Amino acid sequence: MRSFQISRYSRAAPLLLALLALLLIASQLLGRLDFWWYDVLTRNNPFHGPEQNLIVIAVDEKSLSELGRWPWPRAFHAQLLDKLGGARAVGFDIAIAEPSRDHPEADGYLANAIRRNGKVVGPVFPELRSGQLLETRPLPVIAGAMAGLGHTDYERDEDGAIRRVYLRAGLGAPRYPSFAAAIRDVASGQREAIPPAQPPRPGQAWLRRDLVMVPFSSGAQPFHLISYSDALNRLPAALFDDSIVLIGVTANGLGNQQPTPVSVNNAGMPGVEIDAYMVHGLLNHQLMRPMPLWRECLLGALLLGLFDWLLSRRLRAPKLLAGYALAAGAVLLSSAALLYFASLWVGGSVVAMLLLLSGTLRYVSGQARLFSLAFTDGLTRLHNRRHFDEAFNHAFEQCRQKQKSLALIILDIDHFKKYNDHYGHYAGDEVLRKVARALRDCFNQKGQLTARLGGEEFGVLITPSTAQQAMAAAERFLGHMAALELPHSASPLGTVSCSIGVCACIPGAADSTRTLFEHTDQALYEAKRSGRNRVSLYPAQQTASAQKSADDTSALQD
Repeated sequence: MRSFQISRYSRAAPLLLALLALLLIASQLLGRLDFWWYDVLTRNNPFHGPEQNLIVIAVDEKSLSELGRWPWPRAFHAQLLDKLGGARAVGFDIAIAEPSRDHPEADGYLANAIRRNGKVVGPVFPELRSGQLLETRPLPVIAGAMAGLGHTDYERDEDGAIRRVYLRAGLGAPRYPSFAAAIRDVASGQREAIPPAQPPRPGQAWLRRDLVMVPFSSGAQPFHLISYSDALNRLPAALFDDSIVLIGVTANGLGNQQPTPVSVNNAGMPGVEIDAYMVHGLLNHQLMRPMPLWRECLLGALLLGLFDWLLSRRLRAPKLLAGYALAAGAVLLSSAALLYFASLWVGGSVVAMLLLLSGTLRYVSGQARLFSLAFTDGLTRLHNRRHFDEAFNHAFEQCRQKQKSLALIILDIDHFKKYNDHYGHYAGDEVLRKVARALRDCFNQKGQLTARLGGEEFGVLITPSTAQQAMAAAERFLGHMAALELPHSASPLGTVSCSIGVCACIPGAADSTRTLFEHTDQALYEAKRSGRNRVSLYPAQQTASAQKSADDTSALQD
């Protein structure tokens, strides 16, 4: 029965694993494994080269120390934008959503500079005010002068890090391209008309679509980083000609530092640098798109079920773990290849983990089965003599230490050689199986161990047990055998019967398993000498069956 269950489980395992993969991938319970694998791949992307014409002008600590406290006058930004007239596009990632209080004319002055440049893109982002979700844009006079607007909304994963961004988003409808996509469009001359401002409405949601992965890398940054004060006062305008320039805050305490897979010491990355990675990916067609979840589920289930089915049938135990490990590595390498060469993110870490788990379980199960076979009699499925001897030695020592009684029962099938001669060896084997089944049925409690000792001889070890308890158990077994009424025409009794020897003791310092076994064997010999189909106890005592036989003999004499 156990062998059948193992075989049935082995056949069903690929399907069960496929269903488990569907559940885990669809529920994202182990999503962080895929995050970890994506982070490893992005940090070690060998195809991530620098973008020569991508520049980030940073509002950093150096600029704050030279130009004064933030916010700066609008005139600084206007002067810088005039200097960037030769750039292909300018991403102005500084939110100017409120009018200047001290110099109202400064807003118009900045708007004129934006208009003169003609290639400036501004930010749009969702903001919650007084429980109302709003669409925050630059001042109307400034937004009207810009060449485009793009959203700067980032998608945070469960671990808080940013790895993904939507190419379209907006309040009520995904009306805006991402900030990086708007910059790319302006640089390529494919400007998108700026949608009108969306008035706030109760219950409106910020909607997104077209999810992509940010192409981070822990190697050289794909952009040149220049301090705002240097760009404004020191560097020549010609340096920025034919470049794509992003302007944003990087100083600690001012910018929106976001955790990313390549953040140093968990310090976070400024939003303008995340956008620079996005612009680089768009320009070089390196944006990774995640596979739709339903496709990832089906692919993961198919790969897991197929690999497990093939490996479990083609590999033997010595190579099983290595084969599953290689298959898991192949899944991860395939995931990396698709990411690097096809810009497609399919995860794969959950499938790889389940493959390793399945291989380990199959290996352990196989070893346990081999271990079980090594201690099991092949014909009767009882324990064999080797296991019985080990268990006997252990139980004997335990009872010696705890001063508890243990009992040994040895039984032998009566006239078994005659049975084989009369019915044939195949029938003899079947009788051995039936006797073994009867032993399992009668001795199935805790502390009772049954074994085939050899040929037609069986042993039962009971711990703890007194002589009376062991005798009663042996008598019940004889009754069970009698109820089976197995025919044995070559026996004087006409049915298959057993002779049983019993010995019980509390092991002392001078006792050993050998002496207990020899005493039980003597009791078995006494049962055979007394007419068979009976139980004999060592030291010799008249058992219930022996008493019945004596009574029957007396009645016949009478």
